[in-house]
Amino acid sequence: MNRPVSPRRPPAPDQAERDAAIGARGVNVLVDAGAGTGKTTILVDRLVELVAPSDDAAAPLDLGRVAAITFTRKAAGELKLRIRQALLERLAGPGLSGVRRDRLARALAALDTAPVGTIHSFADRLLRLRPMEARLSPSYDIAEETAGLHRETFDRLLHAVETGTLAGEVAGLVPPEEARRAEAAFADALDAGIRAERRVHAWGEEPGLDRLVERLVETRDVPPVVPPPEAPDFARAAALVQELRGFLRRAAGDTKGVRILRSAAERLDEAVATKDPKAVLRELLRIGEPDLQKKRDFDGDAGGWDAYQAWRGDDRKRGKVREGPIRGELLAPFARDLARRLVAAAPVAVAIHDRVKARRQVVDQVDLLLRLRDLLRHVPAVRAELQALFDHVLVDEFQDTDPLQAEIVLFLCEDGTSARSLEEVRLAPGRLTVVGDPKQSIYRFRRADISVYARVREVVRAGPHLVARLGANFRSDPSLLRFLNGRFDELLGPPAAGSEPFDPVRGTVRNEPLLAGREPRAGSQPPVELLPLHAGEAKAGKPLYRALEARALAAWLRRLVEVERRPILDPTTKTLRPVRYGDVAVLAFSTVQLPLLFPELDRLGIPYAPRGGTLFLEDALHRRFLLALRALADPDDGVAKAALLRAPFFAIDLDDLARERAARGDAGAQDHPGVVRARA
Repeated sequence: MNRPVSPRRPPAPDQAERDAAIGARGVNVLVDAGAGTGKTTILVDRLVELVAPSDDAAAPLDLGRVAAITFTRKAAGELKLRIRQALLERLAGPGLSGVRRDRLARALAALDTAPVGTIHSFADRLLRLRPMEARLSPSYDIAEETAGLHRETFDRLLHAVETGTLAGEVAGLVPPEEARRAEAAFADALDAGIRAERRVHAWGEEPGLDRLVERLVETRDVPPVVPPPEAPDFARAAALVQELRGFLRRAAGDTKGVRILRSAAERLDEAVATKDPKAVLRELLRIGEPDLQKKRDFDGDAGGWDAYQAWRGDDRKRGKVREGPIRGELLAPFARDLARRLVAAAPVAVAIHDRVKARRQVVDQVDLLLRLRDLLRHVPAVRAELQALFDHVLVDEFQDTDPLQAEIVLFLCEDGTSARSLEEVRLAPGRLTVVGDPKQSIYRFRRADISVYARVREVVRAGPHLVARLGANFRSDPSLLRFLNGRFDELLGPPAAGSEPFDPVRGTVRNEPLLAGREPRAGSQPPVELLPLHAGEAKAGKPLYRALEARALAAWLRRLVEVERRPILDPTTKTLRPVRYGDVAVLAFSTVQLPLLFPELDRLGIPYAPRGGTLFLEDALHRRFLLALRALADPDDGVAKAALLRAPFFAIDLDDLARERAARGDAGAQDHPGVVRARA
């Protein structure tokens, strides 16, 4: 199809593939699109073409019978907005035929009630039609936030483990013997020193058993694979402890580091002798990987340092001490045994979760998908009825699809009702369009799995289909794309001619270079710039280096905006203009070091707005603003009212307030300047 190119941008290097994907009829369409290539734009343009074809002779689809699905509320809201904008743009375009104008107007009128939204809202929409067959109350409520459900599930499980009542907690749902094994597994984990609750700090998260329970509940649609029991080899463990002692015998002295490792060996000897797996695991977790330094803790003792490297890992600067760390080899079988037992407790965690939901009379979002998938899988008559509601299904950000969601989409697009699994589906021609970036599935957002992406691709390609691979990036400057393509070739591997870009077995994706979708910006600035810091300055120590880095970054930002006035493309007007501070984002792996930057920005008069972590609430002005809002909501909150009356709102001195209150019964104090100021 020769589709007019949008006036917003010139033809892309892959325009032919884009046009083919937008205009395809009678085939299922699979669009592999990289970052910034306009995935959502392609999906929106295809939807508009389906409901209001450019060719008046082509049969249009009713928008109410076209489902457009994505995976977050934000993305769903943007998708519906983009569809509305596209319909309005087409209606306002020149040379529009009367037939197409009517089709566009009908689609626009139907948009508010059209099935455009998240996969969960889509599932809810269908389940409301057949709740009884899905074993749901017709008036079921959805728990919008699951954190409270997970918290109560874990609390009830932990309390039952600590009181020895887990079998009673899940009576009628889980066999008593299975409940007792789960109770023993969690009790042993706690006894071994495994953290009960996760701990979140500035450097990340230390997971706990609560996170495990949460994960078991979230993935309850896929029963965990539990390997057969494997008793830990205590003889091998004893030999590894003796190997550590052998390294320690080569130590030249009795330094702090050597004493720590000798104590560890003695404690492990005692634990291994008990033949109690949790005792060994407890000692290994207590000992951990002590952060020792060669000069400070070993006083230059090469033998002691080798023992430490053998325990913790390889010293790459010195060469390998042994193949793998002793601690890791010791820990693996004991940790593996406990992990197997904890994962086997999944039915118990799910049973408690079900009871929590029943008590609150709610279902969660996984329930919506599970009930719909099971309804489609096991009741062919209902599957046929729901299939008949839609002429086409479009899925955006398909790399975020998990197995449960993929089955729902494919069952609804099936030619018939006989399939009982994803792989058995034979798609009806022209019923499905999926748009995604396989490279992004390696992040495993929301249980996404690249193998699911690969399996769905095989189902689509088994029938009449079109595969469009888009590589023109409209988001980034061409010079930046050249830099990124080179780096991703190094990280992911260059593309291999004639082969698929990803390997679902290994879970890897090869780089597919992005093409320049827009003209280069004015000037010849490099895509990546290095701050003027020398490597030698890092030797001054991390705190000083971080402070220097903050000063250099602030100076560079001021030069960029105030001196160079570097031209950039305005995202709204699409014209070149000088860069402003608001166009710049400073990203960091952690917010811990960012407070070093803020004084430097203040010193140079550079405006900024911190985001992420607790930075927003660490700012005194923001805290005062929140207190002021609290005062408006609760006039009796004295602390909040004091914040409201002070700067930057009314700038009233608290001494003046106190003086004014005291002066209410004192006629001689009415003229005091503080009283006058407060009353004013």
